[in-house]
Amino acid sequence: MPSLFCYQNGIFARLSRFAMPPRRSAIFLWALALMTQKLMLCRLVWAEEYKSKDEPIFAGNMKYPAAHDLALERLNFADENGAVRGFVENRGQNFDLRKLGARESNDAVSGVTIIFCAVDERSRKLRVVGWYENATVYHKLQKPKKGSIRGNWEYYFEASSKDAHLIPGTARDLVVPRKTRTTDKGFIGQRCVFYPADNPNYERFLKSFELLRNDELVRGSDDIDQSEFQEGQRASRETRYFARNPKLVKAAKIHYGTSCLACGFNFAEFYGDIGEEFIEVHHKRQMADDKVRLKTVADVDVLCANCHRMVHRRAVPLTLAELKALIREQQKPRKRA
Repeated sequence: MPSLFCYQNGIFARLSRFAMPPRRSAIFLWALALMTQKLMLCRLVWAEEYKSKDEPIFAGNMKYPAAHDLALERLNFADENGAVRGFVENRGQNFDLRKLGARESNDAVSGVTIIFCAVDERSRKLRVVGWYENATVYHKLQKPKKGSIRGNWEYYFEASSKDAHLIPGTARDLVVPRKTRTTDKGFIGQRCVFYPADNPNYERFLKSFELLRNDELVRGSDDIDQSEFQEGQRASRETRYFARNPKLVKAAKIHYGTSCLACGFNFAEFYGDIGEEFIEVHHKRQMADDKVRLKTVADVDVLCANCHRMVHRRAVPLTLAELKALIREQQKPRKRA
């Protein structure tokens, strides 16, 4: 987004007057970019693929879809001639596009990121199920063209199929913040449409979404199979867990030191001061769901970034012993042909 880039440069020029370290400045600008995007958060019924009118759904507390088994969002990720068209329940009302930076007279606004979320039946948590990049949002419901797979199912959103990203059902880990007390304000609540930009309650969520989105854009090409994508999601889940448990990370560094337990690499020895106290923490068990809780240093290893990624290359992560064996095998002298 060129306009955002220029805006960031302007902010950076003002920040440069202060003694802010470059890394902290970059993080600040990154967070600022997230909070100033054209963003919508839309609550759907839960489905696995959103590509069929007959697909089973879980409506949760959404009364109309639950009573009538009718949810037009069932086709939100159905490709039709290189495009997808999406729906969200909005009680038949038109969208106020001014909340997305458009003028009151505009019929549509483009360049919108639409985050879709739904309540899963098992945990009853509101989870991100997918998103559109660079989407067009219409002020009024649009009627499909004759012969469309949607039939008479109207839609609000339109995007290129390559900009539509559906998260597999088993990898929908990112939870949308919801109010915990009846007096809490500024949350999505029971609404199906919400605008999270510039909302401090969703700042951390949007940072997590950006990590998820970047992972998807790197891994989501056609030549990457589904198992590899899901393993990437498990690695992301591990990263988020340790970000929330700094005491365990600190204890692991004290117990094991900051040299990689697999290959011996030490960041400080190689990079100098910038690498002091840096090492990644890896859990020994798969974090399959929210029930896994790691509490002691016996549950973790410390690894350099390269070894950590290699551990997660397999559907079942390698053990430390297995990774060490692989390294030893590669270091054996090779016979010349």
